[in-house]
Amino acid sequence: MPLDVARDKWRLFLAAFGVIALLTKTDPGSAHELSRYGTVESLVDRGTFQLDDSSFIGTIDKIYRDGHYYSHQTPLLTVLEAPVYWAINLPGIRFNNRGRFVMTYGFILLTNGLALALTVVAFARLLGQVGVDERVRSWLAPLMIFGTWLLPYGIVSNNHGISAMLVAVLINALLQVRSEGVTNARVIALGGALGVLAAIELLPLVSFVPLTVAYLATHGLSAMGWLRFSAACALPLLVQSIFNVRITGDVIPAGFHHELLSYDGSAFDASSLSGTLKFTSSGAAADYAWTALFAGKGFFTFSPLLLLSLIAAITTWRWWARARGVQLVMVGSIILSLGASIVTTNNYGGEAVGFRHAVYLAPAFLVLLLPWLAATSAMRSLVIGAAALSALSMVLFAVRQPWSALTLSNAAIGSWDQYLPLVGKVVSGNLFNP
Repeated sequence: MPLDVARDKWRLFLAAFGVIALLTKTDPGSAHELSRYGTVESLVDRGTFQLDDSSFIGTIDKIYRDGHYYSHQTPLLTVLEAPVYWAINLPGIRFNNRGRFVMTYGFILLTNGLALALTVVAFARLLGQVGVDERVRSWLAPLMIFGTWLLPYGIVSNNHGISAMLVAVLINALLQVRSEGVTNARVIALGGALGVLAAIELLPLVSFVPLTVAYLATHGLSAMGWLRFSAACALPLLVQSIFNVRITGDVIPAGFHHELLSYDGSAFDASSLSGTLKFTSSGAAADYAWTALFAGKGFFTFSPLLLLSLIAAITTWRWWARARGVQLVMVGSIILSLGASIVTTNNYGGEAVGFRHAVYLAPAFLVLLLPWLAATSAMRSLVIGAAALSALSMVLFAVRQPWSALTLSNAAIGSWDQYLPLVGKVVSGNLFNP
């Protein structure tokens, strides 16, 4: 890589990371976060997945098996994030002492915040592949990414932002395969990104995984190429399965063991748990989708940039003839993932902004806008305007409380310290006084 290109990428990364650092939260905001923090704390401090002795045992986001409580989140991501807690913990900063604000902030910033900044860089690379000038993509890439739900999910702890980064890596690898051909490194990168993505998000098992396999089948992979791809893809899933056996007794993720979520004091029952068909009619499913995507939760309404992407997928069909397979993987994965998440959930993702099951799809949506972004025309101006409007919406309404039941009817502007929590803690003198 030329030195000037490397410098440009570092500048972009640091600029995006700086913005994210200002917005990153200092307090856990949901049972989802408490469950993750409790598991990494238990792994590092006690060498176990059990939450029993964790300071976060009170989270509702847990299962009960053989006399012990465990997080019902997929374990692989938590294991991968545990070294971050270990490193921050070295000077004695913990989730349950005077340094808890610093630990929470540092853990989020070095996991989801880092992933969001890398997603900005990955999207800038995509812009470069279609000829967008470096000076333009240096501000256009963060504007586009921050104009999606990735911004509020990049300042709290969750799996969706990490998954989105992997989708961006996957898209870059697919386009490289199309333009530059198959290499061992690209095949392994594709398989590895796809395997980790499927392990921590699950929905890609019915979308990105089969469609990427179909895409590669059209590129004449050799037997050895398929072996490398399969091994790289299977390894994260195998490791996750081993962890699942320790937690649930089999390879099935904890969230699908509904019987393990049935215990005294559980906040869940069969009707509220995801993973099974929730609607008996297409009309009921359509009403749910309308509320999740347009009314109420407003997945597209708060971020019109994402809706514009779907329009672009249709109107730029001829442009995509040069990379039809990549376009079909993106469009197909969006449809399959959205469809699966809609028919197997009924609570809109709980108290979380947007329809969080679709958050990880943001790079797949945005790549569909590349034809318009590559053209210096009114369409690029339209996209930039939609991105600016969406980013403003994310900053004003979603960033202040990502773990909240944000809807079109209750959207409001908060106090300044909700947007700059670390600065607020420092100014008030409460950084080390929880």
